[in-house]
Amino acid sequence: MKRRDLLKAAGALSALPLAGMTSSTAQASNRLEDSTFPKSIMDGSLQDSSGFLKVVQGNLPDDVTGHLLMAEGIPLAPNHLTPNGKGALTRLDFSGRASNGSVAYTRKMIRTASAIMQEQDLSGFDKFNLLGGTIYSSPNLGFMNYCNTAPNYMGENRFAMSYEGGVPYEFDATTLEMITPIGEVGEWESSLPPLLDNLTPKKWLFPQIRTTGHPFFDLASGECITINYGGNMGDSGRSGFIRLISWDQRGAFKSWNIRDRQGNNAYIAASSHSLGVTRNHVIIFETAARVESTRILGTHIVLPQEHKTRCWVIRKSDMVPGREDIIADYLELGFDTSDIVCNYDDSAGEITLYGQYMGAMDKSEQLFRYEIFQEGGLVPKWLSGYPAAPVDVGGLVRARIQVTSDFAREIKDDYRVIRDENLLWDMNDPAYRGHFQFPETFEHLYWAAVGYRPDLVSMRVSWAYRNYPERFYSYWDMPEQSKPSALVHMDCTRMQIADAYQFPDDCVMRTPQFMARPGSTAQNDGYLIAAVVRKNPSSAQSNGKEFWIFDAAALSRGPLCILASESLEFATTNHALWVPSIGRRPAMAYRSGYGDFLRSKAPDHSRNVQEIIDRELLPRFG
Repeated sequence: MKRRDLLKAAGALSALPLAGMTSSTAQASNRLEDSTFPKSIMDGSLQDSSGFLKVVQGNLPDDVTGHLLMAEGIPLAPNHLTPNGKGALTRLDFSGRASNGSVAYTRKMIRTASAIMQEQDLSGFDKFNLLGGTIYSSPNLGFMNYCNTAPNYMGENRFAMSYEGGVPYEFDATTLEMITPIGEVGEWESSLPPLLDNLTPKKWLFPQIRTTGHPFFDLASGECITINYGGNMGDSGRSGFIRLISWDQRGAFKSWNIRDRQGNNAYIAASSHSLGVTRNHVIIFETAARVESTRILGTHIVLPQEHKTRCWVIRKSDMVPGREDIIADYLELGFDTSDIVCNYDDSAGEITLYGQYMGAMDKSEQLFRYEIFQEGGLVPKWLSGYPAAPVDVGGLVRARIQVTSDFAREIKDDYRVIRDENLLWDMNDPAYRGHFQFPETFEHLYWAAVGYRPDLVSMRVSWAYRNYPERFYSYWDMPEQSKPSALVHMDCTRMQIADAYQFPDDCVMRTPQFMARPGSTAQNDGYLIAAVVRKNPSSAQSNGKEFWIFDAAALSRGPLCILASESLEFATTNHALWVPSIGRRPAMAYRSGYGDFLRSKAPDHSRNVQEIIDRELLPRFG
């Protein structure tokens, strides 16, 4: 069916009675059942588990060592955006593996204080409710923090989980138990607009906090750099704020309010998934994932992401303790992105950035039950919450910024973009040596391209992006054939795709991670591991939830090894981390005073909540 005809059909379909909706949903569900899409990606176990992954194809190289930590999100209800679902953390142990080559795994639910509270028997105004398919909230308790974006290494056997919609937590990598929130509650400013914040109950245990998905932990200095932002709704930035935070991993935060050169408060209208840190600068990005403010009211309105990346460049020399404000240079880069990294070397005042080019791709939009597919039919219940398919091919970019004492500007002549109509669809996570620790100069980057399935394109999203700038494909000429997931090797020096591997059609691949070869130093000397969900498992010993391992210098040769089990059940994976070794978290390491905060608020709550605080929360965080 031509898209011009589909537009007419969409109007007619919206007026169909319930029986017609049911029939159309059944047709869409049947079509998806017959497609190569792996339905099991919507299912993740809510129980802790452990066991062994077997080699079901190929051979596991002897020099694959260390430990992989992988985060995921599990949808709990129809429309629940899967990457933002209930968190789980899985660890694969390559060091000390069994003589038969099997690899031990441990998977635990990410039990932050709010996640533990949600698991209890709550009712009335204590109960958590899903708002707009995006976030859970309780009128009496506050907002959910699943802390499932990314595991981070802090140094000295300390690890942290990060999340854009809540404070980060430290966890013990040997037990996978959450140990403590990072920062005191009073050190984080509420991200709600002042009017809403003034209306919230003061007894809330879980305030609404927004931060970056990727704080920067400097292993050399022990400093953590992150942000806290909010106060505004979209571009109504009068009350918006960004606070830059420096933490020594031992005591209280140092923080500064960010203003532009005109004295205005900096603010973020969408999200800030990534943070750039170089030797002399910090770059705060507004990244392409805008959740519409009316979504919590039940609307499905789509405001297209802007075809630009707003950023604020801060000089580290201005991060002086006791100073309240820091003046940052504001600029807009001419592309939209979400995951962005930078060379640590910024000599001569030049910052080099690498990111994915999002194009007409909306990472904040999921498929809603009963909405219309571009190819006809309605989204079935079991698929609702899965990220909407891209409506144009993406890409990879390099941008450079010149910084002086007086200004910052993009060096536009150095801007480069790579677009490939077969490979670069739904650009997602980067992988590189020393993940979340930027090298002096990036030479090699690896990227996940999740792929494109025309039968998962939302009419609502497609129409919203019909006039998006610099489209590769027009709204009327989108491909009719699927583009499979791809693992892409980017040569940063030559700014070209050096190598790639496309997966079989029945695979969805996410979360690539670089694993260094022992004794190596080169950025492409090691292995890439990726989480793969298959409709048709690679072996009778696989349930379709698999890990594929590649030679980082030869992706196109295909996987060296596929690991799988019949019992490990993960859903939509987010970011991962690889470390050569793990050990117990130091007994005397930092702990916040969150227990005192809980004790101070407990008397204002129901007897049921008080008992949960005493029984479940204080023994862990008190």
